[in-house]
Amino acid sequence: MLSAPTNLGDPSSFLPTGLPDGGSVQTNETTTVQPEMHPPETKSLRRESIATMNSPPNAGMNFGVSGADVYKSVVRPYDYREGFHYLVKYVKERMEKNDIMRICRALAQFRPSFMAQIMNLSEDDLIFMEKCFQRTLMEFDKLIGFSGTPTVLWRRTGEIALVGKEFSILTQWSREELLSKRTYIYELMDNGSAVDYWEKFSLIAFDNSQQSVMTTCTLLSPTGRPVPCAFCFTIKRDIFDVPLAVVGNFLPLFRAL
Repeated sequence: MLSAPTNLGDPSSFLPTGLPDGGSVQTNETTTVQPEMHPPETKSLRRESIATMNSPPNAGMNFGVSGADVYKSVVRPYDYREGFHYLVKYVKERMEKNDIMRICRALAQFRPSFMAQIMNLSEDDLIFMEKCFQRTLMEFDKLIGFSGTPTVLWRRTGEIALVGKEFSILTQWSREELLSKRTYIYELMDNGSAVDYWEKFSLIAFDNSQQSVMTTCTLLSPTGRPVPCAFCFTIKRDIFDVPLAVVGNFLPLFRAL
């Protein structure tokens, strides 16, 4: 059995580095999380340099294939490290110290639960998780087509994997723009909304009594125009109870005249 958590997206390695004035983040645990990121240790070079056939940014978006094709095509676990590392880079470049610290605390809050859930999973388990994700995309693509609600589906890292046409109408972001490269949902939000999302996500990521959160956010169009929205996101968990996908629904908020 291979040890999976650290080299396939363990939140332990994506706490921000280079915070203004240095410092550390105090969590509810007895330890203090230092805001430093070190490359995770791996047990083999193969695991360190995972390059999967199902890891391009628009992976899983070929919905002309059948479920059987999905199961055959996914042969290795999805590597979540790039998404978490990009989050570190993004917050360091775009946010103030206080916002960085808030995100850092949010990530540290669900790390213990994440570790406990996946530490004993085998590589076959992780492959199965990715197969489930790809199959989920196929089903939600059909569902979103009938819903008429601006909808986006993303991975637990925030990486967008599915975009409904209504969301493109709402924000002016085309599906091609968002899926032709790795794009993260928090990149489409203003800083305050991005911080609020991660804080709320951390509260319910491993809370089986709650799957959805209703709140508000401000999306940004390609030109930077703010789009105030009512926002609901729902976490879909896999059979191992690990957050597999997040489904976000957005409705525009109109100012009273």
